[in-house]
Amino acid sequence: MYRPLPDGLTIKTSPIEGLGLFATIDIKKNTFIGVTHIRDEQFENKYIRTPLGGFYNHSNDPTVIRMVSDVLPKLKFGDAVDPNANAKKLKDGKNDRENMFYNLNEKSDAKYMFMVSIKDIKSGEELTANYNLYTYPKTGVGLQML
Repeated sequence: MYRPLPDGLTIKTSPIEGLGLFATIDIKKNTFIGVTHIRDEQFENKYIRTPLGGFYNHSNDPTVIRMVSDVLPKLKFGDAVDPNANAKKLKDGKNDRENMFYNLNEKSDAKYMFMVSIKDIKSGEELTANYNLYTYPKTGVGLQML
């Protein structure tokens, strides 16, 4: 059965603004949450938001960061991710490909954005990121970290 959000997350009214993304289970630091955006030049900010990417709010004290990759991460909700690991080239037997993960400010035109927890998140806590979606007129970048 299709579920727009992984088990362990829900959408509900946010004290920050509108609706927010909330944990229904405890989530450990450095956990892969899921893909939030997919690059598509036809859309306003050059990205399509997934259901996961449409409901988290901004905070100056974030619980998650957005990371990026040009290859769809082969991770599932709950997998451990090292957000400090540097990107590297991998040989997959057919050709070299850029894989691994970048922080958004290092690669602002990546094909996929995904969310990783940067601290332990308790059940019932809202998932928030430090972001600004509307800086592109000044910088030329559609989405970026602050």
